[in-house]
Amino acid sequence: MLTDKLREGAQGRVFKVLFWIIILSFIFAGVGNYLIPKLNTDPVKVGQYSIKSAEWTEQYNQRTQMMMKMYGSHAQAFLEDPKFVHNLRMQVLDSMIDNVALNSQTFENGIRIGDEQVKDAIRNDKRFYKDGKFNNELFLASVRNIGSSPDYYAEQLRTSLMTDTLVSPVIRNAQQPLPYELDNLANLFAQTRKVDMYSLNPEALKNSVKVSDDEALKFYESNHNLFMKPENAVFTYVVLSVDDLKKTVDAPKEKLEEYYRLNQDEFTVAQMREASQILIKPADDMKAKAEKVYAELKSGADFSIVAKEYSDDPDFETSHGSLGTVSRGTLSQALDKALFELSDVGAVSKIIYDNYGAHILRLDGILAEHVPDFKEIEEQVKKRYVDSKALALYNEKSATLTDISFENPDSLDAAAQACGVKVLNSGVVSAGDTSLAWPLNNADIQRAAFNEENRTSHVNSNVINLGDSACAVINVSEYHEAMLQKFDDVKEKAQSLALESKLQNEANNILTAFAKALKGDANTQIPENVSKKSDVLVTRSEANSDPMFVQDIYAIVDKAGDFVVSKDKGLPTLVILKEVSLDKENTLDNYKTFIRPQLSQYKASSTEGMLYQGARELTEISYNDDAIKLVEQQDGSAN
Repeated sequence: MLTDKLREGAQGRVFKVLFWIIILSFIFAGVGNYLIPKLNTDPVKVGQYSIKSAEWTEQYNQRTQMMMKMYGSHAQAFLEDPKFVHNLRMQVLDSMIDNVALNSQTFENGIRIGDEQVKDAIRNDKRFYKDGKFNNELFLASVRNIGSSPDYYAEQLRTSLMTDTLVSPVIRNAQQPLPYELDNLANLFAQTRKVDMYSLNPEALKNSVKVSDDEALKFYESNHNLFMKPENAVFTYVVLSVDDLKKTVDAPKEKLEEYYRLNQDEFTVAQMREASQILIKPADDMKAKAEKVYAELKSGADFSIVAKEYSDDPDFETSHGSLGTVSRGTLSQALDKALFELSDVGAVSKIIYDNYGAHILRLDGILAEHVPDFKEIEEQVKKRYVDSKALALYNEKSATLTDISFENPDSLDAAAQACGVKVLNSGVVSAGDTSLAWPLNNADIQRAAFNEENRTSHVNSNVINLGDSACAVINVSEYHEAMLQKFDDVKEKAQSLALESKLQNEANNILTAFAKALKGDANTQIPENVSKKSDVLVTRSEANSDPMFVQDIYAIVDKAGDFVVSKDKGLPTLVILKEVSLDKENTLDNYKTFIRPQLSQYKASSTEGMLYQGARELTEISYNDDAIKLVEQQDGSAN
């Protein structure tokens, strides 16, 4: 029997040797495991609490899910950028450290949010109520739907309750602007400044300023960023677009007539109304005048005669008050409502008041809702038919493009053939080049072309949506990193930029020397090529100058005679302060109304930041760089 032979073999010498080899291997394996140190995978330790990698990842995932819900495909583009992902991950980690540090300090100071408080908060949350009472199954399902767990949700709620108990009252008290703060800021915002301006066009100095080869080389060496050849790529691509597919749609008359019959609602013309109005413009006697007009109309007076006598409509001579034929929603809400409430032709509305004055409308005619005859709208029917067929084709072919380009990743030939489009070659595409023809200038196409995975794998990209009516797939064949161009190749550019810089500096020096001379002698002669504007009034909202130029003017201390040399629209300009006054067109109360919410928000944010910073300083925080890198490597966000 087989079992007897196995039993006999188990008693043999060879079996016993093999048995002990296996036993010893287990023993040594076990000892070996004990000798290997346990890897610490906790990214940060905050006081006595360690933030776990899984917790960090969970919060990061929740943040990205929120982004996807809010911004859709736009968020996906950001989440494919390793630098953005790295920064987002670190923001999430910093926020977790803030919360843990604050909770640690409040706990150490005897402030507690107990389990019962957390449970009560959950039980009292109306989102988890069914039939008027708390439903545990609804709570568990809701927590699962947001990608969380009951324990984690409870801890998050504990943190929120701690914030409501401790942080929120402090912030509420601190965020209230004090009267003197509002007064000081309102006075600053209400300032106007009268100045003298002296401008010098650097071009006027060209004959006297030269740049040597050594100066050009020095400028080149100091400004490598200006002489970098941008990264570039070469790729093949296919494009599907609704517009191109429209050209392939056949539209025989019988098909158009069928589409017209089956889609009558698309061609239905809504009820329209002809109307006229009497307009009384805003004035002290507007209401009395409008009521007088309305009384005459109600007593049977002819609308046209009354309108000619009283209407302030500036176009009355040509329009005679007619508003033409209008559909619902064409007029303002109040006028629209009044007109479409009238039921009889010739009826007059009540008086309608708005910012333009007082209106009285007359219903002159009703064009009933109807479907125009096919012959009247044949071109419109054809357009709708072609659009709908092209969109259906686009949806079908874009699905085919997705599948075939994925199944045949090394080439776009199969996908192009299946979709009936050509494989195109991009030529050399430099990053950020918006001068190229569409779609090569599209930001999403370029983002895909320079995406590390796409440019290193040489396989087809995912389908790239180019708006709602076009998409593309690319396959990167060549990629070249950004590189510094040789000086000899950009010598002319270096000389031009060095000259521009030298001219600007020379102009600044001339204006600065002139300003210092003016302080000693008010009669100092204005330098050659310098133009002057006297008594220029500059407000903070000045629209005729560059924002940074205005900011530099307001950075001058409030002392007449002080100056700044800045640049406005490319021209070096000396500004000498003459007078500081207040904006007469706006009261300080107007500025306070504008400033109050912004100051309140700033103070709230600053107070919250100080609370977290204080908690951090009182808490020992240690970072585990290896664990942080390990987590980032999992999603490719590590630098």
